[in-house]
Amino acid sequence: MLNGSEGLGSDYGVLEPDDPLNPRHFTGVRQRGTSHDGLPLWCYTSKRFFDAEMEHVFRPNWNLLERAELVPNPGDYHTLSFMNVPLMMVRGTDRKVRVFANTCPHRGALVATGKGNCKSFRCPYHSWVFALDGKLLGAPAFDDANDKPLIDDSNRHEYSLFELPCDVWGGFVFIKFRKTPVTLAEYLGAVPERLASHRLEDMICVRRKVYDMQANWKAFAENYMDALHIPNVHRDSLARWHGTRVPEPEPGENVTAGFVGHEKGSMLLLPFPGYDGFPAMEHIREDRKKGTYFMTARPGMMMTLGNDGALVFNSEPLTPTTSRLTVSSLFPKSTVARDDFRQIAENYYRRNEIVVGEDVEISLRQAAGLNSPYARMPRLCKGEVRLNEIHNWILDRVVGPAAAA
Repeated sequence: MLNGSEGLGSDYGVLEPDDPLNPRHFTGVRQRGTSHDGLPLWCYTSKRFFDAEMEHVFRPNWNLLERAELVPNPGDYHTLSFMNVPLMMVRGTDRKVRVFANTCPHRGALVATGKGNCKSFRCPYHSWVFALDGKLLGAPAFDDANDKPLIDDSNRHEYSLFELPCDVWGGFVFIKFRKTPVTLAEYLGAVPERLASHRLEDMICVRRKVYDMQANWKAFAENYMDALHIPNVHRDSLARWHGTRVPEPEPGENVTAGFVGHEKGSMLLLPFPGYDGFPAMEHIREDRKKGTYFMTARPGMMMTLGNDGALVFNSEPLTPTTSRLTVSSLFPKSTVARDDFRQIAENYYRRNEIVVGEDVEISLRQAAGLNSPYARMPRLCKGEVRLNEIHNWILDRVVGPAAAA
């Protein structure tokens, strides 16, 4: 490794220091004024930094999981893995959506696989039975040496399925891996109110595409916030749109939202012939019908809201150098019911293949380039202010408040 040798300086390469969480390494990121540094490159490859992000950024904070429409009816369940953790999303008889760790509290087997509808869950290993709300209903032959049941009414609650903190906004299911006092409403700040007229809860996910990324989770999340790349990466696609950013107060500490006004059309399409789209939703506020909203909910959720639908991104960490990007296309139920929906929707999908494909490709190229011993810690310009903001948001949680730097 040539890091720090041959006169290159300590800001080159991904070789991490012995104390990667020491605040002194982030002085340039923390400084305020006309110039900022980006995170050191080892923050995109270091296992120790990644583990700290998982512990202090992802597990205690709200994370986008999925759409509640995957379990529309009482008894519906849908199993999935999120951040390498097997989970079950379940709609109870009380119509509440719950998320459980998909692991039996007896010997750890997966309680369910796939998706379906049921009245209760039966672990296939030893036939332990659980209600839709996770409570243990029965544990056959689970007795001590004197044939006395090891589980009775006094301790039955100790053997329920582990339920994760869960809440729903706009039809999106959010979870935390650790209980904290911050509610989802508090976490999202003013975003739900600002986007209320889009009626996200009445939309349907009609297309979902998953990218297995050989890149740290921050690569795509930062790219989404980087306006500087658009004239280059999207030269013949997204850059052909012209709009004016409408100033708005920041909606909260954990979210960003900005509205770009343009006279006609939707940025969920491309401004070229052959990209006909759906009309603006009638219920959207009049001042939102001519433009597009861009929203992030840190750490990993991003959303582009046109006047006709929404495109949602979720950057899910897996390892220090791999992640899973899920891209979902949403439209109102009334739009999906149109006779010409499938035909017109192809224009949106075609746009996504181009634009999202360009973003994925450049994120992967950036991640690959970080492995060079000559890669350098970046100095950020005014067009990359959002990157410095999320870097500081991460550092506040991983190494402590800015005052400690």
